[in-house]
Parts: sequence; structure tokens; C-alpha cells
Amino acid sequence: MARAAGMMFVATLISRLLGMARDTIIAAKFGATIETDAYIAAFKIPDTLYYLIAGGALSSTFVPVFSEYWHHGKVKSAWKTFSIVGTVTFLVGVGFVVLAEIFTPQFVRLLNPGYSAAKIALTVPLTRIVLPAQVFFLLGGLLMGTQNARGMFKTAALAPSIYNIGIIVGALVFVPLLSHTAHPIAGLMWGALLGAFIGNFLFQLIPVMRLGLHFRPSLQVGHPGAIKIWKMMLPILLGVSLPNVDQIINSLFASNLSTGSQTYLQYANRIMLIPIGIFGQAMGIAILPTMAAMAAAKQKRAFKRTTNSGLRIILFLTVPASALFYLLSVSVVALLYHHHKFTGPDVLATAAALRMYALGICVWSAQAILTRGFYALQDSRTPVISGTIMTVVFFGMNWFVVHKTGSGINGLALSTTIAATMHLIIMFILLRRRTKGLQDVLLTASIIRIAFATTILCLVTAMTENILQSRFQPLASTWSALLNIVAPGFIGIAAYWVVSHIIRAPELASVKGMLKAMFARFTRRETG
Repeated sequence: MARAAGMMFVATLISRLLGMARDTIIAAKFGATIETDAYIAAFKIPDTLYYLIAGGALSSTFVPVFSEYWHHGKVKSAWKTFSIVGTVTFLVGVGFVVLAEIFTPQFVRLLNPGYSAAKIALTVPLTRIVLPAQVFFLLGGLLMGTQNARGMFKTAALAPSIYNIGIIVGALVFVPLLSHTAHPIAGLMWGALLGAFIGNFLFQLIPVMRLGLHFRPSLQVGHPGAIKIWKMMLPILLGVSLPNVDQIINSLFASNLSTGSQTYLQYANRIMLIPIGIFGQAMGIAILPTMAAMAAAKQKRAFKRTTNSGLRIILFLTVPASALFYLLSVSVVALLYHHHKFTGPDVLATAAALRMYALGICVWSAQAILTRGFYALQDSRTPVISGTIMTVVFFGMNWFVVHKTGSGINGLALSTTIAATMHLIIMFILLRRRTKGLQDVLLTASIIRIAFATTILCLVTAMTENILQSRFQPLASTWSALLNIVAPGFIGIAAYWVVSHIIRAPELASVKGMLKAMFARFTRRETG
């Protein structure tokens, strides 16, 4: 698990760096305008489909069932289940895409109630270009789930990187080619479509074929393995996956605010997703097969120990990340986006939203471990309760922020963090009850140690940043922004590391062990 998590950290880091490069290029070319708002809105319909099926329910419910069959030597049943789910996924995906293509104007208006006729007219064609990509995402989610079930993570982890490269190609190649048209930003959508086909489908098909892929189109939806997946998947559509559309809900209400609001929220959210992806999602993906195998083998103590260890390691890594992104928000946004058409006021607006999002980095990351615990136990009835309730509450909070408080995008971002925290607490209580304890004493002691070390990190980082900003303003230049991130960040992390060593935090030893395991794996490959 440590080797897998380490590899996922590296692969996800590469993806996030490419994602930052993608957003930096787009911000420099287009700034925060009606075009960037339309570009962001164009992904709402496709992303909703992805989050509901491929992003949560499909791959996460498929892995435990496929792993269970394989664990008990029922390889034919495993591939039969794959064939059935693959066939149904393709048909459902194509059906949704065709439906969305026909009614794109209506869906765009529904998801962006504050849009003018001109904005809707710009968003509709952009949406129609990128919609077919969701078929590749859906099938790719199944292919990646198959790899993860067999302990294979590398190829699946590279998919987001290839997707980001596709959008970068769109910005650097397709946008100039379309410069003679009314809206050259459409080049970004063609790049996204190309990246989805290559990275999420074609590239994922190769390792699955090496596993001995046996795919025969089948609609035998009553197969026992398929039934297990349907039973888990249907509640997850309403429960666990819906909280993942928080950004879509935020953006929906932001459409009622001034031009650029959706862009600011999107860029701030993307920055927040950097540490969540590197730590939370990577650990969640890596830990699921191990937890699923333990659950299948009825190893209850090992399951609880693994869940507890995953939570403690994630909190150890992401609580300080939340603090750093909060403290260094202006410098981070300035470094990434303060180029050409993205101005100083744009930076400050995005940074204010980022601070509210940053508070939830550790929350979202820990939630990734808890949800995998339910998936591994093949229990979808329990999380559907908390997921559905929190989605309704979150929607209400967004409405209240926009129509009653006037706090704008900052309030929308803060409501995301509050809702995520409430959901985390509920999920922990429910999983703890389901497993009859999660080694609570160890977890409580870990939280106290992490809180103490993070407090020292905040003090050291804030002092260093104040000294630097008296001479080097983050908005003055790219180098000033970089200096205001590297120096305070490095000193703060060093202080956190030293304090953790002094108080002998066992999580520090676990992280070191993961790094050693990852390094040893890469070393063996190079020498081999």
C-alpha cells in the first residue's frame, strides 16, 4: 500500500503541475472574462455526468466486486462482470450524451440561471464539443478500476496528465488555428476531447488487455456480480457522489454574481485540488484495493488498523497543507495566474476565495479515506443518508449566501468547507459504528500532535512572510511571488518536520517509510 500510495503521489503531482500550467496559460490568454466564464460553464453538464457515475459510483463499486471474484479464483466471473458493466456503461453514456447534445441550451440555462442570452449562446457550442468526452471518461473509469483492483496504478494515474496535456495543446495549437473565428476559445474544448480519448480510454485499454481482457458485449444485467454493483451504485448516485459536485453548485449560484466570479471560484478550487489530489485522492485510490481485500477476507482488525493508519497519515500531510495555502494564498495565485490579462484585482479576488477553500483541504482528503472504507465493505446504504442530507444542506447554504448575506464568492467557498466538515464528521461516526471502533485513542493522539506542530508552522510561516512582504510584494513580479512561497513555505515545513520529530510523531515514520518504499521501487526498476 505504501509503494502504491507513493507512486500515486508522484503521478498525481505531475498531473497537478500540468493542470497548473494549463490554467496559467488559459488565464494569461483570456484573463477573467465572459469567455472564461463560458468555458468553465461548458464543463458543467459533462462534469455532472462524470461525477455521478465515473467519478464516484462506477469505479469505486466495481473494484470491491472484481477484487472479491479474483481473490476467490473466479476469474471468469470477474471478466463477465466487467463485460456486463462495460456494455451498460457504454450504452448509458452514449444515451446521456445524445440527450445532452439535443437539449444543451435548456441544460445550460438551468445550470447557469444568472446568464444573459449572449453568455448562453457562447456556452452552448462549447458544451457540445466536449460532451462526447464523457463516454471516454466512463469507459476509462471502468478500465482504471480494473487495473486498481489488480494493484496496478501507474497507467491509470497518468490519465489526468494526458488529459491536461490535451487542453494545453488546445490552448497552444488549436486556439491560434481558430483565431479567425468568433470564439477561438473553442480550441480548448477540442483539446479536452482529444486528451480524454487518448488518456482516459486508449491509454487505459493497453494494460487491461495485458491482464487478459475477456470482453464480450452482454446485457445480462441479472448476473450476481452486476447486481452487487447496481445495488451499491444506485444509492451512491444519490448519496456519496453528489457531494462531489460542490463546485458545480457553487458555480451555479456564482452565475448570479458579476462577470468573472465563476472564473475566480474555478481557479481557487483548482488550486485547492492540488494537495487534495496529491495526498487525499492518491491515498484513497491506493488504499481501496487493500481495504477491499481485507474486507473480502473478513480481516476486521486489519481493516480497522489500515483505515486508522490512512486517516492519520492523510491528516499529518494535509492539515499543514491547509495552513500553508491559507497563509500564502495571494502569493500562490499571483505565481500561477498573474500574467498578461489576469490582473491584480483578479488575483486578490481569487486568493480570497482560495483562503476559504484551503480550510477544507484536510477535510476533503480525510473524507476520501472514509468513503473508500464504505466502498470496501460494499456498504452503500449507510453513506447515502449522509450524502443526500449534506447535498441538500449545501444547496441551501449556497442560496442563503447569494440571496441573503451578500458575501459573494467568499461565502460560497466557505460554505463548501463547512458542508464538507459536517459531512466528514457524519461519515466518521457512521463508519466507526459500522466497524465497531476505529482505534479512536490513536487517532485522537495523532490529531493533538498534528495540531501542535501545525501551530508552530503557522507562526514561523507568518513571521517569515511578513518580513519578506515588507520588501518583496507578491504582485510586483513572478519572482517576488515565488520567493514569498518558497521561503516561508520551506521554513514552515521544516519547522513542522522538526517539531514532529521532537515529539516522536509515528506518522512521520510512516511517511518516511512510504518515501523509502517508493524510492526503493524506482531504484529496482532503474537497476533492473
